[in-house]
Amino acid sequence: MKVTKSVFFLALASVPFSFAFAANEEVPMTAKQAQSLGVETARVAQVKATKTLGLPARVILPNNQLFVVSAPLAGFIEKMQASVNQHVKKDEVIAQMQSPPLAEAERAYLQAYTQYQLAREVMLRDQKLFEEGIISQSRHSASQSRYIEAGASLSVQKEMLKLAGLSGKSIDRLPVDGRIGSTLEIRSPIEGVVLEQTGIAGQRIDAAAPIYRVAKLSPLWLDIEVPAAALHGMKEKSAVSVPEYDAFGEVSSIGKSVNPTSQTVMVRALMTRHIEGLKPGLKVEATISGASGDMQQIPNAALTRIDGKPSVFVKTAKGFMVKHVDLVNEGENSSMVGGLSKDEVVAVHGVAALKAAISGTE
Repeated sequence: MKVTKSVFFLALASVPFSFAFAANEEVPMTAKQAQSLGVETARVAQVKATKTLGLPARVILPNNQLFVVSAPLAGFIEKMQASVNQHVKKDEVIAQMQSPPLAEAERAYLQAYTQYQLAREVMLRDQKLFEEGIISQSRHSASQSRYIEAGASLSVQKEMLKLAGLSGKSIDRLPVDGRIGSTLEIRSPIEGVVLEQTGIAGQRIDAAAPIYRVAKLSPLWLDIEVPAAALHGMKEKSAVSVPEYDAFGEVSSIGKSVNPTSQTVMVRALMTRHIEGLKPGLKVEATISGASGDMQQIPNAALTRIDGKPSVFVKTAKGFMVKHVDLVNEGENSSMVGGLSKDEVVAVHGVAALKAAISGTE
């Protein structure tokens, strides 16, 4: 982009400026005044943006991939068998507890099982006697009712043992061997990585107290802050990359609201390839491909803020006009904006002086 000295208008007068101005309102200024202010201009470059670069983003762990492993019953931790950063398999034993309430739950289950078996035998016997006309309908109905109640009670006790972490096979073996114990094995609910350990061996804990946080680290979410002006042409499935880590994914959702402070929209990407270097909580810069549209490229020095909005000073026949622009992407030396016309000329040096002059502070 070629920068040329502004050679329009007259000498800078000693009379102070005091212009009331607004966006798209022309502010008269002579060539000499502009020259004295050190104003230089450059022509806007019209480009077709196919990528939005350098977008601030944060790596997020998907909600359904994080599990808190808690103590199902009160007791004390006898052994911790997994540590932070360790990869664990699904159903792998990661801790061992001693829990007196477990022995009580097993005893209650065996008692319910015995009552169920007895009620079943009585019900079957009474059913046969009723069919033979030996007993009354009321007695037959009563035995059926006791059988149903006993079955419901047994189901409740079985679910209590499942919640305590016992497998179906372990529960089914209880009536066979009659062994009641207080040892409780804590197993990983998924195959993943231990992110946090909150329990220690020898610690007494209450029911539902957390012991580990285990997560599946693939895929990952990337929450990207995208300027509202850059959403044109962006859509779900647009390619997303994190160049620093050579990671790739695609847009999974585009936010429906704009942050009133930053004027950005949260775009979420699902990252699936080469994500080993990405860690939950890590802040990175992302690139979104496929976001296309007519944009203008201007030097960063041309940008200023007026009324809190990104703005430029556009050259006119009589001076300069304040024009708000949509800041799409701000690079190291130049920025992509929207809202300017092809071949417009903007001030790229002396912008601060222009701003001070038209606000009456020069």
